[in-house]
Amino acid sequence: MKDDSIHIALATDRRYVPGLLVTMTSMIYSTAQQKRLRFHILADALDDNDKRRIVDFAVKFGAQPPEFIEPDMTPIREKFTSYKDSHAAFLRLFLCAFFSFDWILYSDVDTLWMRDISELWSLRDDSVSLLWCRDIPSIAHDVKEYSIWNPEFDESRYACSGVVLMNLKRMRETGFVGKCIRFVEQWGTPFFVDQDILNYICRDDAKILPQYWDCMMPDPDAVNGLVYHFNGIGSLFNSSFSGWKPLYYPWFRFYYDFILNSPERQVCSKVKRILFMLIGFLYPLRWIVTMFIPRTKQKRDGIIRQLFFAWLWPRAKWRWDSNNPLSVSHCR
Repeated sequence: MKDDSIHIALATDRRYVPGLLVTMTSMIYSTAQQKRLRFHILADALDDNDKRRIVDFAVKFGAQPPEFIEPDMTPIREKFTSYKDSHAAFLRLFLCAFFSFDWILYSDVDTLWMRDISELWSLRDDSVSLLWCRDIPSIAHDVKEYSIWNPEFDESRYACSGVVLMNLKRMRETGFVGKCIRFVEQWGTPFFVDQDILNYICRDDAKILPQYWDCMMPDPDAVNGLVYHFNGIGSLFNSSFSGWKPLYYPWFRFYYDFILNSPERQVCSKVKRILFMLIGFLYPLRWIVTMFIPRTKQKRDGIIRQLFFAWLWPRAKWRWDSNNPLSVSHCR
């Protein structure tokens, strides 16, 4: 029987579980044929409760039970410098070795999906290894400044690896993993880590997708996106671009109503809402939180998300469509 599954890879450690749940659940909710979705969770130090929670959400919303891939991270930690205190992102460089099927969709866990994934899946092209979207120009320009390994660097072709269709069959045939290892042995871990490696190795073996499949801040046109990429859900959001302020709200609303299992209630009680508004006008800086809350990074990130939500509350104009929670018509 032909496998009609849409294979999706998400990489996470304990710190990024809230983001993973939003990404995964929004993917399922926005896709008509949920049973086609098969998630492969690249897990770094998840405990049994984390895994059970992820499986429960996938099954509850209609997807296939996720598969957990827990590779030995020792070789990766020995060869690669950590990114944001995590090595999980580097796992996407090894997907063609982990799996035997031909294609997979990799997504960062700081994304919110507004469109049926089957539409993106249908764009696969066997003639290339990767299909992805351009990164924002400022990042591409910065990369050019230090990409000594690629003197012919083309800013217009530099892509973001946060949402990428990967032709695993072709990558196996071209010896992709070996090329990654040789790159790091020669040049070390680049600034934009695995993304720079992917761009270098596949610079002539990739295809650019329409930008709405990976809309990153601070892109002014992001409101028209099919996939919102928030560039760092695990820590403090970048709030420097005012046009993105309303777009943060769907993420938090989705998180509160779906991930916290309260679809019929308001986002929070009146008391908490008043507290949010009072705190939100102050919006403490991250270093203040870090100084006065000496807890685990996961707990601290949770507190920072709450503070950001407090800051956002009086600033985002919105209305909630209970029949279509992923609609952006409320972002005004």
